[in-house]
Amino acid sequence: LDLIGPITPSSRRKHRFILTMVDSNTRFVSALPLISKADVFSTLSRIIDVEAKRIGYYPSILHSDRGTEFTNFEMDQYCIKHVIRQRFSDAYTPQQNGLAERFNRTILESLRTIILDSGLSKSYWNEILKATTLTLNQIPTHRSKKSPYELFKNQSIPLDFFRPIGNPVVVLSNSKNKAKLDPRGETGILIGLNPELKSYRILTN
Repeated sequence: LDLIGPITPSSRRKHRFILTMVDSNTRFVSALPLISKADVFSTLSRIIDVEAKRIGYYPSILHSDRGTEFTNFEMDQYCIKHVIRQRFSDAYTPQQNGLAERFNRTILESLRTIILDSGLSKSYWNEILKATTLTLNQIPTHRSKKSPYELFKNQSIPLDFFRPIGNPVVVLSNSKNKAKLDPRGETGILIGLNPELKSYRILTN
């Protein structure tokens, strides 16, 4: 576990932080935009509960630094309730949380690259973040020929689903107010991917 931020500029939805979670076994990474540090516990506990229900058990260890967002009464009680051991890095030794730190660097570098390449406003970084982690989770690790996404979710995503962020697109418009000769499509820009619905997020005028 780790927290990136504060990030400037904030996103269009006022996000200023990124909570990163990495599964040490599959190398599956999740990165969630947060408005403030105070949102860490509610977001983290919700994600853990959802995944525990899906796979049938809670993680045995949560490893993080000693930030107050991870070392607090609520987190302590949650871990006691679900028999989760908390493990903390020593002060001023980020290398002890090296896995999360490396992913943090990769995520930020990917965000910068996509924003520069796509020409999108920096305020859309929360949308681009989802596509960034989804793409990173398709890269097989040194331990397996399968992707982290496939190992963690027990399903795969067809490669032809992926499209470059920033691509110009045309969206079919179903408006009934259009005249007979009006265009039936609306131009936009691809800003995100939804793997569950196999759909795309489009920014239109």
